[in-house]
Amino acid sequence: MPVFLDVEYLQGWCLFVVLSDGTTGVLELTPWCAEPLFAAIDTERRCARVFINDRHQLAWPGGFVLAAHEVYHLIKPVDERTAFAEPH
Repeated sequence: MPVFLDVEYLQGWCLFVVLSDGTTGVLELTPWCAEPLFAAIDTERRCARVFINDRHQLAWPGGFVLAAHEVYHLIKPVDERTAFAEPH
């Protein structure tokens, strides 16, 4: 199973992720943000504090982590140029 290599906060509850199998895309966390497990990242500002831990998982201060195998099916494939394109 692939692992996370990079993550960038986009906006709202959206992250741009890069995985070891070459997958790049947007991970939309909005459907989960009201779940009790997400209590540590209850605001968009806290969502933006995401980083990759030493196990190549998405992690946030406070100890919440997501492994690639848990969310792989939710990643919407998007090219990096599209994800970071300037609005016209």
